[in-house]
Amino acid sequence: MLFASSTRSRSRRVRTVAATFAAFATALGLTTACGSSDEAGDDNVIKIFASQSAQMDLNSNSFTRHLEKKFNVDLRFETTSYEASSATEARQISLAGGDLPDAYMLVAWATQFNQSELLRYGQQGLLVPLNDLIEQHAPDIQAAFEEEPDFEKFSTAPDGTIWGLPQWNDCYHCSYPYKFWINTEWLDNLGLEMPTTPEEFFDVMVAFKEDDPNGNGKADEIPLTGNTQNSLVPFIMNAFIYNAFNTGVVGQPVSLGLNGDTVQVQAAQDGWREGLQFLNRMWEADLIDPAAFSQGPDTMQATGNSAEGVMVGGATVMHPGLLVTMGQEDGRDNQYDPLPPLNGPTGDAATYVLPSTPGATFVVTSAASEAKQQTIVEIMNYIFSPEGHRRAQFGEEGIGWREPKPDEIALDESLEPVIVDIPTDEDNPADYNGNWGPMSQVFDTEEWRNTQVQPMDIYTLEGAERRFFEATGLYEGKETDAMFPYWNVWIPLEDGSELSTLLTNVETYIATSTAEFVTGVRDPNSDGDWQSYLDGMDGLGVDRYLEIWQNAYDAS
Repeated sequence: MLFASSTRSRSRRVRTVAATFAAFATALGLTTACGSSDEAGDDNVIKIFASQSAQMDLNSNSFTRHLEKKFNVDLRFETTSYEASSATEARQISLAGGDLPDAYMLVAWATQFNQSELLRYGQQGLLVPLNDLIEQHAPDIQAAFEEEPDFEKFSTAPDGTIWGLPQWNDCYHCSYPYKFWINTEWLDNLGLEMPTTPEEFFDVMVAFKEDDPNGNGKADEIPLTGNTQNSLVPFIMNAFIYNAFNTGVVGQPVSLGLNGDTVQVQAAQDGWREGLQFLNRMWEADLIDPAAFSQGPDTMQATGNSAEGVMVGGATVMHPGLLVTMGQEDGRDNQYDPLPPLNGPTGDAATYVLPSTPGATFVVTSAASEAKQQTIVEIMNYIFSPEGHRRAQFGEEGIGWREPKPDEIALDESLEPVIVDIPTDEDNPADYNGNWGPMSQVFDTEEWRNTQVQPMDIYTLEGAERRFFEATGLYEGKETDAMFPYWNVWIPLEDGSELSTLLTNVETYIATSTAEFVTGVRDPNSDGDWQSYLDGMDGLGVDRYLEIWQNAYDAS
């Protein structure tokens, strides 16, 4: 199944095993990457820094061996994990160590380069511009640019230089991440309809709290929950003002929106205050989980998985597997269905977020000779080709994937199916170590993802991707002109450091203050508290924050 690229990769093709094996794998990668000085001058020996799972060994991986044979090279990997903080630290050590690898091939959600880093390291001479290399040696990458012009735009700095390539991932259900999954079994038990407005939503949550929808005779229901990475705010706030806010989006300007062509802080507008007043009313009525703004994702899911029974009425999450473990014997995940956007003062808006992440997962460094640069780009070009992409992502035919049968149906039923992902055989190293997993998801177009065969029964674990696909149709096209496409905006190098500090300070302040207004620490009905909040934002330099983003947006 597809899920989000990170979810599928973690759960299907690159399962995690014991931490001791992870340490061994990392050590192995670091050791094998350290060649002698003679090897450094050997154009056939290419050193690559990459992320791998604990179960993987990129140095013995069968796709690695396939590439070595095809391109007559010796690929030697220095590896790190998929855990973001440790992977980023390892990447920084690699950059600062004085012995650069020839290339970095990373994973977007672990340790990719951001746009500011690309500009900085490019200016410092650590990275090689890819424009000419792609033009001369990468017809499949050029074809990808032609097929998806936004991908080329996404990859190109304002001065026209391509310092690296991001992963293009047309994950449809990831594009609308703030869906609300409501317990429809509880609705049926209480004879209630799906709510369509904020007030109807409020009334349903009250019924969930007071009318014993789980039928155990106890007042133990939690109508609405959330966590520090899956905020309950965006779905509800969108009924009052268009909102990309989510406390789990690290390092992105999620509080911003557009008023025409003017960049503004959505969280400073009257509509935001109205949304906070509604959320505070829900809090005062004990409809919101007291832990919603402090607990982590695992704690929230543990509540969803409670051995005492089903306790949660709903949550704003990308898919229900983030609220409850899917595939449980009691089928509790099947109680949750998507609630369409609520129709409030601003209509029925839904947040769109580009599922691809700005920056680059693939770069070539100045340590690579011209011959190596060409070979590395040719290898990447192969991974962009239909044959190479399939082999890199799924492994060998008959082990990782197979051709569709005549009666099988693609995720998008209007498309002809092209491939079936075979579930991982944990006892077969040729399967779990037979592909490059998320590192190879370089150009996952909508067609590539949607032509993969998926079961028709959406309430099975195997059919979950179709369930997410169908749910997203309720949200598609509901974004408004207030959406700020921050993913298409490059910040000038001279503003990068200042903006990094401002972004952290302003966005953290807004996230914290939002929680305080919802929970009553600040009173959203008090003009004094609201003005104090705005003054605090001013004190953090919000005007300069907006100025930098406005200039960059205008330049884009």
